[in-house]
Amino acid sequence: MRVVSYVYAFDDNNALRVRFELERGRVLSFVVQLECYFVDHGWLPVVRYDTAHGFAHRDTIHPRREAEKKAMPVGSYEEGLSFSENDLKSNWREYRRRYEEWLEK
Repeated sequence: MRVVSYVYAFDDNNALRVRFELERGRVLSFVVQLECYFVDHGWLPVVRYDTAHGFAHRDTIHPRREAEKKAMPVGSYEEGLSFSENDLKSNWREYRRRYEEWLEK
């Protein structure tokens, strides 16, 4: 089994953390997480896609309540990994903005 792990920085305060396990070219598990730095709070996870609990899902993380878990409509973990990276790379600004609003409430 091979583990691939890297961080993709959007800028100094926003990054994508990616980790996945491969065996014979197949994805066995993955975590793709948007992490944002907030002056009063430090680095926080904002949105996470992963395969914990045995299925591919998205955790929308809220600062004051339990994360909202939603199953991903994908046929394979390979699809899930690709979808996750693309979604967070395309929408990270919106996810950060929403989380900032939640922090202010």
